[in-house]
Amino acid sequence: MSIPEPILLPTPQSIELMGGFYTSENEKTIVHDRIKPDEVAAEEGYTLTISDKVQITARSSIGIRHGHRTLNQLIRQYGRTLPRLIIEDYPSFLVRGVMLDISRERMPTLEHLFETIELLASWKINHLQLYTEHTFAYKGHDVVWKDASPITTDEIQQIDEHCTNNGITLAANQNCFGHMTRWLKHKEYAHLAETVDGWYWGDMFRPETFSLCPTDPGSIRLVRDLLNQLLPNFTSGLVNIGCDETFDVGQGRSKQAVEKHGRAEVYFDFVDQVVEIARGNGFKPMLWADIALSRPESLERIPEDMIALAWGYEPDSPFSEWCSRLGSISREVWVCPGTSSWRSITGRTYERHHNIVNAARQGLDSGAIGFMVTDWGDLGHRQQFPISLHGLAEAANAAWNVESAPDYDSSVSSLHAFNDYTGKVGRWLDKLGDADLSLRNLSPHLCNASVIFTDLHEPFQNSPKRGDLNDWEDVADILTELSDSLPSANNKQLSDELKHTLDVAKFAVDRAILRRQSDNLNQSNVDRLGDRMRDIIEELRRLWLLRSRPGGLDDSCRYYQKVIEYLR
Repeated sequence: MSIPEPILLPTPQSIELMGGFYTSENEKTIVHDRIKPDEVAAEEGYTLTISDKVQITARSSIGIRHGHRTLNQLIRQYGRTLPRLIIEDYPSFLVRGVMLDISRERMPTLEHLFETIELLASWKINHLQLYTEHTFAYKGHDVVWKDASPITTDEIQQIDEHCTNNGITLAANQNCFGHMTRWLKHKEYAHLAETVDGWYWGDMFRPETFSLCPTDPGSIRLVRDLLNQLLPNFTSGLVNIGCDETFDVGQGRSKQAVEKHGRAEVYFDFVDQVVEIARGNGFKPMLWADIALSRPESLERIPEDMIALAWGYEPDSPFSEWCSRLGSISREVWVCPGTSSWRSITGRTYERHHNIVNAARQGLDSGAIGFMVTDWGDLGHRQQFPISLHGLAEAANAAWNVESAPDYDSSVSSLHAFNDYTGKVGRWLDKLGDADLSLRNLSPHLCNASVIFTDLHEPFQNSPKRGDLNDWEDVADILTELSDSLPSANNKQLSDELKHTLDVAKFAVDRAILRRQSDNLNQSNVDRLGDRMRDIIEELRRLWLLRSRPGGLDDSCRYYQKVIEYLR
């Protein structure tokens, strides 16, 4: 009798099948745990042996826990009759993290967060961050978060405890410099904004406020109040202060200071003050390293005790270069790829896979200590959770076992993310995520978004930017095939989320085709699109409340309502 290959997430460093089976005599498999530091050299390492008994030998209790998680996955696959084997295992990265966006616009329910924490822990993830701009219930700042269904002090303490119980470190997270639009749009905080009349991100004009003015003493007073309220709720002693993408600094109220001292000096003078607040609370800070990396002369200004987070979301993101530059000044570095779920609806399979693989390989080779995958929610967080979860599963595999990352098999996420024993869900999601790959690859390559997503949000009457009629009809054919092969998941919610994702993608493609068919453009066709989008909004609202709180839902739906307005 042949033994099916074990399907494990993450893939162990080595598996030796010895032939034959072990059958547990009891309903619950009896496991013999042995902590033997002299027998297991690797940090967090373990050996799982299944022969005439089941035995886990580990360097520490952490390794014992990892061994049990692997055993639980084997039991899920095989039941009580397990293959005789020896697994010797240890992680490539000691820090294997996930960052979930809870600020644009989705705030998960506590139940959904707890379930997600348990699932991530089963994949040996040991670090979690919840990206926060305005979604913590800060006292005295109700106007900012009152419609956001924020996390309360009691809830964050419950989340922290649940993470600890599952072997996960929960780091505090509050952006303290840029990405402060949700604060600065209110009259109570508008006076702290760097710009008033808009600013430029490269060649693109941005009319909204964005960063705190670093030269206004009121800015650091606000940050001090926020961190002093937030940090006591965490036991990890770690905080991500954000400070990314502050490209508006120097375009507004700090212009004179920047002209006199330089943008890097003004930026780090403010960062240093934030760091001192974190240290005063007994916390080790980390920040996104993009601003420092964009100005090599400023690298030395990164505080010595700070963790530098090197992020990039495309296959060609130069993680090796970033890690080497940050390592040259002896700073702790984590690599941060992405799930490629946001601004996509469908995900971006090719970009996700190569981004994750390259971050893991280059990060490990260049001395990175941690690997933290990010899942953002830009422009309404309208990707369904299975799209994000599929990417998180692949990242968990790469963080634990870099060597296995290039050959990652999506049937792994089918079983251990979606409880699908057929492997169909993972393969289907991979195909869906590359439905418009040919359009993304048109020169220049589209970054940080799918073409399905970007074309959907172009005004209907505008001249189409990417792809002709034949290109889009090819994508429509792919979606038709995917519609015919839509997996029958054993979970109705999962089935509904997959179908909704496909419905949005098909709507976007049909709309794109109609925009390129001037001979077929009539009011009847346009009206039918409007009716379909209204059904999509209704389903989005229903599905949203199964996993997320109501705060942010109306804001998310407005992006689709804008699509209807364009049709008019």
